[in-house]
Formats: sequence, C-alpha cells, structure tokens
Amino acid sequence: MAEDIRIDVIGDLAKVPGWVDMLRDYISLAVARHEAATGQVVDPDSQIGPTLAQADKYVGPDGRFIVARAPDSRIVGMVMFHRLATGKAEVKRMFIRPEARRSGLARRLMARLEAEARAMGLSALYLDTTSGFPEAIALYRSLGFDDAQHDATSVQDPTILEHLVFMEKTLSP
Repeated sequence: MAEDIRIDVIGDLAKVPGWVDMLRDYISLAVARHEAATGQVVDPDSQIGPTLAQADKYVGPDGRFIVARAPDSRIVGMVMFHRLATGKAEVKRMFIRPEARRSGLARRLMARLEAEARAMGLSALYLDTTSGFPEAIALYRSLGFDDAQHDATSVQDPTILEHLVFMEKTLSP
C-alpha cells in the first residue's frame, strides 16, 4: 500500500478536503493517549482551536503542510511545520491513519518534511509529543532526534507543558 501513496506539499488548504477531520482524529487520539499516560484530562477543543486558527502559517512562506494521499486521493497521513524565531522548523501534528500505519509512511513524510525545512535554510527540526506516544518517540529517535529543552519561541498549552517530551534534530547544510 505504501508505494501507492503520494506525498504532496499543500499550498491551499481549501483544496484538501478532509484535513480538518484528520486533524480532529489526531487530536482525539493524542488527548486519549495523553490522559492514559498522565491522568491529566485535556479538552480536545483546546488543542484543535489553536491549530485551526493558525493554519495559514503552515502553508505560507514560513511553513509547509505535507500530506500522504491514497490512490483514491483520501488523506492517510499528514505532518506540518512552521519556522520558529530561532530558525528551527517546529514539527506539528504528525498523524497516520490506522490503515496506513506500519508501512514506512511516517518515515516518508518526515523525509519530505526534512527536505523542505533544509531547502528553507532552517537549522533544525524541533518537536514535542506527549509521553503517551512511545512509538512516536521511538520513531523520532530512530530518525536522529535527541531530547531537547523546551524552545521558548514555541507556543505551548501551559497546562500540559510538564507532560511533553521535546526533541530536536540538527539539519546539516
């Protein structure tokens, strides 16, 4: 299945039907995993709203919205980033639909994201994830990410900050 999936950089979110539903599915999963790992209850809307309100920064000159499309054009994976004031790419909302998992698709999305960030002259990839995603943490480590400190230029929900794992990968020119 993975070889039939196309990776696209999106310039206009209006031309990507289903991305908001996919975002909601991701947030629902992330909130459930976060609650299971930490016991902290989080309102999904507190996480969805800010992403929707700032969606343009992921498709403008300082960001990229990357999707994986099945042969029927359905979105089966996504990841996005935007430029932080520190010159790093902040990676957000990596998600692969269940039917496309364990196929190497996350690695393909991250490889495309890294190439886009490098082409923009960014110095590093920076991300956070909840401790409720041990498989994501393992993936990021296998891709060369190391543990990092919170980058103060990254806006975070202060109510969950202490439960996040921060990671970074330096990009060579």
